[in-house]
Amino acid sequence: MLKNILEFVEQQTTKTLQEKTNFRAAWYNEWFRLFLKAYEPDTKVAYTSSYAFPMEILAACDVIPFDFEVAGSIISSTDMAIPTMEEAESHGYSRDLCSFHRTDLGAVFKNDFPEPDLLITTSYYCDGKAKTNDILSHMLGKEAFLLYTPREINKDSISYVVKQLRQVASKIGEVTGQQFDEDRLKETVRQSNQSRTTHLKLLDVLKNRPFPWNGSDFIAYSINGNLFNGRPIREKLDNILLEELKARIASGKLRPERHRAYWFAWFPVYPSNLFETMRDNQISVALCENFQMYWDEIDENHPFEGLALKCLANPFIGPTSRRIEGLDFIREAFNIDCAILFATPACRHSKSAFRLIQDSLAARNIPFLMLDIDISDPRGYAPEQVKTRIEAFAEMLDNGHGV
Repeated sequence: MLKNILEFVEQQTTKTLQEKTNFRAAWYNEWFRLFLKAYEPDTKVAYTSSYAFPMEILAACDVIPFDFEVAGSIISSTDMAIPTMEEAESHGYSRDLCSFHRTDLGAVFKNDFPEPDLLITTSYYCDGKAKTNDILSHMLGKEAFLLYTPREINKDSISYVVKQLRQVASKIGEVTGQQFDEDRLKETVRQSNQSRTTHLKLLDVLKNRPFPWNGSDFIAYSINGNLFNGRPIREKLDNILLEELKARIASGKLRPERHRAYWFAWFPVYPSNLFETMRDNQISVALCENFQMYWDEIDENHPFEGLALKCLANPFIGPTSRRIEGLDFIREAFNIDCAILFATPACRHSKSAFRLIQDSLAARNIPFLMLDIDISDPRGYAPEQVKTRIEAFAEMLDNGHGV
């Protein structure tokens, strides 16, 4: 079923791109074609977490990164979401578990996912994906690798992560039947550095008021755009987006906005009225935390050390306070006047961060809204309740009230 969706969207976006260059069509086309390659015979595939594990290593080996969570989100955007989760639930996986991972497990039970050669994930961002990685490893009979990243950044922690990255690179070499080529890794790191420069340009353009993009695509690309890290297509897509945003700004035909929000974490991947309601109340997502540039340019002559630093610098490692560093700069640079935390119920990282984020924003008199909404399971979604909460928040902002 997933393969059929991928094929359909790939065909439709190809037709669109034959008529004109369009970022969203180009993004979906490359994304779905990448996943379709995972179904091809003799292709080497790694189930992975593209928003966490450094994709540069997989790109250096021509291994296809099949992000099982991102793949599950595609299913969750269709009417197959509930039947797929119910498949996992019928095998004993409780609805208390993250709906993303129930979707992934259900898809594997239904033989919707391609066969992996290796499974790779990380200790940070999410506890559930590491456990799901183990479960899938047992189900599919393939080796799983967990990149564990310490809380501190120092000489010892860098060496520790470097050792692990070299281990997984060696394991990928075994899977592909070729010795890992560090010169290729230097090339993919160089490509990431080039993409980083374009990313900074994008951040500068996104400071424009009114905001020139839509919130749901912005947040989605901030997550799954990482699939292309280390590949030339990432810079190409970012440049298409950059020119498209500049053209929108120049046209003067942007949606009016009264308020600009800083968005924490994720968003619902199934059809919802969340962003439509925000748009109707003229609240833009001016910046989401996953799109910030948190890592320095990598020394391509020491690629493993540079990638280890990139991992260690991730704000989702260590204390939650790292996620709110730079709030004063963000507020000023992006004209932020409110913040929204999407707190999917099963996610410790989003739920447990609530109070610290709230207190930090309150100290700066930045109005704050927490949305307790499931990320992938639409069965508990209440559109009228969401509409009421957004409208009440917008009214509070209009009246100039703080937290």
